[in-house]
Amino acid sequence: MSARRPRRAVSLNGVELHYRTVGDGPVLFLVSPGWGVGSGYLERGFSSVAKHFKLVFIDTRGSGLSGRPSNPTHMGSVDMANDLEALRVHLGLSEISILGHSNSGAIALAYAARYPDRVSKLVLIDSQVLGLSAAADTQRILQQRSTDPRFKEAARAVSAFFTGQMNPAASDESLEAFLSQVLPLYLRSPEKSLPLAQEHLSGPISSYAFAAQFAADAAFPTDQTKSLAAIRAKVFVMVGSHDYICPMALSERRGWRWIRAASSGRT
Repeated sequence: MSARRPRRAVSLNGVELHYRTVGDGPVLFLVSPGWGVGSGYLERGFSSVAKHFKLVFIDTRGSGLSGRPSNPTHMGSVDMANDLEALRVHLGLSEISILGHSNSGAIALAYAARYPDRVSKLVLIDSQVLGLSAAADTQRILQQRSTDPRFKEAARAVSAFFTGQMNPAASDESLEAFLSQVLPLYLRSPEKSLPLAQEHLSGPISSYAFAAQFAADAAFPTDQTKSLAAIRAKVFVMVGSHDYICPMALSERRGWRWIRAASSGRT
């Protein structure tokens, strides 16, 4: 595996986009979620894959070390997808593969639908799908975990956020504290894996991005289920049965719509 290269910054679409490359081989973009956490946790989790791929870890606009647009309405998931295309062009790549996790899965889906000829493979891990809700499944999981001592306090904090009783994005510090509090909900066995998860999530977190991306996507709503047929890349979907934000039912519904689009001859 080649040596780890330093972070780079390039001005694209009016923002300074930060990224890091490592490894050699086919190019795989690994995209941070757009709500404020950078790509550091992806670097820590996927570094071994650099034995087989050239990995490009990308901080989305407003998150991690990347800059903010002058107009916060340009913080939407589609804007972030367009940044990926600008970076592809900047790097002189004819096509790429993309890995998206949770919210960055929605960014990857937006890119693959808008630029279908530029994506060879699409990996979606517990992916969000804009326009497709799993609120009932999320509430069911939170209710089940609210009586488990390992998850009780985390479930209470998430429920308070969902009902508007708290604003975790009041500052970067409050958002970091909130994420630390709810992190057990992302784990099957927090008593075993919480320290490692906390280490992987360490790094700058932007409350600006947390609020701005949500507001931008709400102002310009997108139903990604209607654009699935435009995607030509080979797609691999992974989902954990304990994910409360993007639960398994969300991927099952998306998969069904994908199959229906294919069977109607639109793919």
